[in-house]
Amino acid sequence: MALILVSGIVASAQKHPSKCGNWRWDVKTLTDPDGLGLLTKVPTVSTIDELVAVIPPKILHAGNKTDGVVPRFTNEKMVVEIIAFVTVVKRATDDSDLHFILKPETSYLTIVGEIPDPNCATFDKYPQIKGQFTTATQDGKAIWNVLKQTKKPVKVKVAGISFWDGIYDTRPKGVSQYSREIHPIIKIEKL
Repeated sequence: MALILVSGIVASAQKHPSKCGNWRWDVKTLTDPDGLGLLTKVPTVSTIDELVAVIPPKILHAGNKTDGVVPRFTNEKMVVEIIAFVTVVKRATDDSDLHFILKPETSYLTIVGEIPDPNCATFDKYPQIKGQFTTATQDGKAIWNVLKQTKKPVKVKVAGISFWDGIYDTRPKGVSQYSREIHPIIKIEKL
């Protein structure tokens, strides 16, 4: 009986991580009123340089609960497609997202791209979004494996939603230095 109980707890923990995000989480995961429609939008070809050149709509402080519920900004309603090199991949400890550091070929700039963990309970009510993130996560993990094996940046094509991350008093490692991210990544492929 105890073995069955432990197995059930382990299976439950694997199905739903204990940590999903909260700061602007509905915007980050496409579960806000405008989010689902973004999955079918045709991407606009862009570059990292173009994305980070846009001035933030207002200063967002990541520790501020009021900022944490700000709805999607107008320039967060576009799907972008960029070519970049993945230089780092990691699983975030605070929300279980898969984080990518993306760098263009000809510039020192970097931008963060994130794929929300499809196993987060948030997606139980959004099977289409869950499916999209499941596929993106599988493709992202394959790119991560190539990066680990070759120890060289991996050239990719990324499609996702431009997003404004918060301004941090003490900047956590892996946070976009320009407060601009691609969050969520809805498609990533190795080139």
